[in-house]
Amino acid sequence: MRGEAGRRLAIVIPAHNESSRLSDLLRALEPAGQAFASRWVIVVDDGSTDGTVSAGRSAGAIVLRHRINLGKGAALLTGCEAARRLGADLMLLMDADGQHQAADIPRMLEPLLTGKAQVVIGVRRLAGQMPAPFRIGNRLLNATIRTLFGIKISDTQCGFRAFSSSVFPALRWEASDYAVESEMLIRMARARLAYVAVPIATVYHDRYKGTQPLDGLRILRQLVVWRLRA
Repeated sequence: MRGEAGRRLAIVIPAHNESSRLSDLLRALEPAGQAFASRWVIVVDDGSTDGTVSAGRSAGAIVLRHRINLGKGAALLTGCEAARRLGADLMLLMDADGQHQAADIPRMLEPLLTGKAQVVIGVRRLAGQMPAPFRIGNRLLNATIRTLFGIKISDTQCGFRAFSSSVFPALRWEASDYAVESEMLIRMARARLAYVAVPIATVYHDRYKGTQPLDGLRILRQLVVWRLRA
């Protein structure tokens, strides 16, 4: 990949009770970003009650802890703030449950390294392995975001994202829950940041984890609130 030399990469992973999958993910990440001048993997343990902290530390990651569960958005914010303090030039966000593949990282970073984009959004196929409830909910949220904000992205809820640290202040979200993905897109559009959508693998190990129907309703409500505030 071109452009890594002299760059510093931070991979931010929010995790809540993901010890069983986190170790595999962190092992897969070992080769990722080795060409960068510096590379950090930051795991934010969001009030886990299992061995998530031990799994992260055993793999050599920087592990930050929330003593109570604050939500995905809060965990991502903690990790990104830490990445900025470390001096990262690029931030890559990944889920801890194995949905996001290390093999997709080069394609996620390439638009940033070549100056094609300031933000990169991973997009999955809304078919096949994606369970039907998630597929239906995602399409509903995609349509709502397109209608209310004019943002045309085929997978608005995917958490696999990357951006230049210089635009983090413009993206800096307030949502502490799963609405973080939607808020990030809205802030991106309002700041007129250049973005690229990159196809990634569609992987689901758990049919009932992640954004649940009640979470989706909360996101829909929040989207309306954000639109009214605008």
